[in-house]
Amino acid sequence: MNLNKIIRDIIDEAKVVLLITKPQLRTTLGYYIVSTLLKMENTAGLYIALNIPHSTVEKKIKKYGGDPSRIFFVDCITSSIKPVETTENVIYLDTPNLVLLEGTMKHALKMLEGERNFVYIESISTLLAYNSYQAFIRFLRTVTNEIRLYGLVGIIFMLDKELQEVEFSQATTFVDEVIDLTELTMEDLQ
Repeated sequence: MNLNKIIRDIIDEAKVVLLITKPQLRTTLGYYIVSTLLKMENTAGLYIALNIPHSTVEKKIKKYGGDPSRIFFVDCITSSIKPVETTENVIYLDTPNLVLLEGTMKHALKMLEGERNFVYIESISTLLAYNSYQAFIRFLRTVTNEIRLYGLVGIIFMLDKELQEVEFSQATTFVDEVIDLTELTMEDLQ
């Protein structure tokens, strides 16, 4: 499996994809993909941080050779834990409430500069932990359509077997492709 080719295909074809991975690779694989995208010319991103504070994500992206200054973050963690300082490239939410998140994303999408931009959503399970399944499906439908209308790439992460079969099939109707990366190993990301 050639991960770099998969990433190039996603960006070149401006797809909205659902990436399925195993739990032990989710964060590392996400940093690798975002860093690889940021190494491409004229690429910027919107990173929806649902599980890991943006400050940690920035450090990890640098570690993989990406430029985190080309990312606009929606951080749904930090302000629920400690007071935050206003920064230009971060909007803080204290919870991943889908109504707030959707409005924030609409604003953030206008901030992206670049020709080949992407939206990266960290985790379906966190959205489902804070919101009903029906609200999540409405959100997914709206967000994926906005991503397409803006001509962006959408990358949504999901853990293997995170959704029941019926829920999974409903969620897949909003994406262009489901890519199973469960066969990847940590060595593939080195």
